[in-house]
Amino acid sequence: MNRKWPAIFAAALLSLFVPQLHAEGLYLGAAIGQAGIKDNINTETFDSNDAAYKAFIGWRFKVPVVNFAVEGAYTDFGKPSQTLGTQRVETKLHGPSLAGLAILPLGPFDLYGKAGAINWSADTTIGGATTSKSGTDGFYGVGAGLNLGPFGLRAEYERFQIKDTDRVDLFSLSALFQF
Repeated sequence: MNRKWPAIFAAALLSLFVPQLHAEGLYLGAAIGQAGIKDNINTETFDSNDAAYKAFIGWRFKVPVVNFAVEGAYTDFGKPSQTLGTQRVETKLHGPSLAGLAILPLGPFDLYGKAGAINWSADTTIGGATTSKSGTDGFYGVGAGLNLGPFGLRAEYERFQIKDTDRVDLFSLSALFQF
């Protein structure tokens, strides 16, 4: 009976290094998380977090050793707000993005890196005055995924290089379905 356990352990360990068996193709997903924005406003530091969400669609290409994907998303970074001095400051940031992913499949697990661009729009309200800005800037991220047949779960960190903003980042958990 004790001889079974080393064989089971060896089989489980070996399965981590077997390439993923799920097919290449279309996938859809949604994520929830926490966005953080840090910026200098009127000589003070705005540093606030809020709930965020993201919807995404992608196409995964299965090639030996490393898989690749192209992914489009729409991200809403919520409305981080903070009181600076006597004024309430709120920033609403959102926009569509396009990214490329390099995925290392390890059995049912994936490790991946991503890089792309986001076409963002931001409205910042200071007191009662709102200013709007928009642009297109780059971003990068890393993540880990668990594949359960056509379903998948991800944990991800992304850093957005928004012009004239110190830091915009997003930690998220997502679920996806691959067709």
